[in-house]
Amino acid sequence: MDEEALQKAAADCAEGLPGAGLEWITLEGGNTLDEKVVRELVTDSYRLVVGRLPKSRQPVDPHTYGRLV
Repeated sequence: MDEEALQKAAADCAEGLPGAGLEWITLEGGNTLDEKVVRELVTDSYRLVVGRLPKSRQPVDPHTYGRLV
């Protein structure tokens, strides 16, 4: 889910501070984000972090982790 689509979907999501060459979003407590959206964001973030690790240190395949087959 890209940042623009997420911002349109939820009022509790805002553009965050850029860091380490990546753009971050900020999620604030509220009732507009459902559990599915939060899980998707956390999974996407995890995959991005794992994908930057050396292949020998990756605990999962970042290209397939969390995706339904």
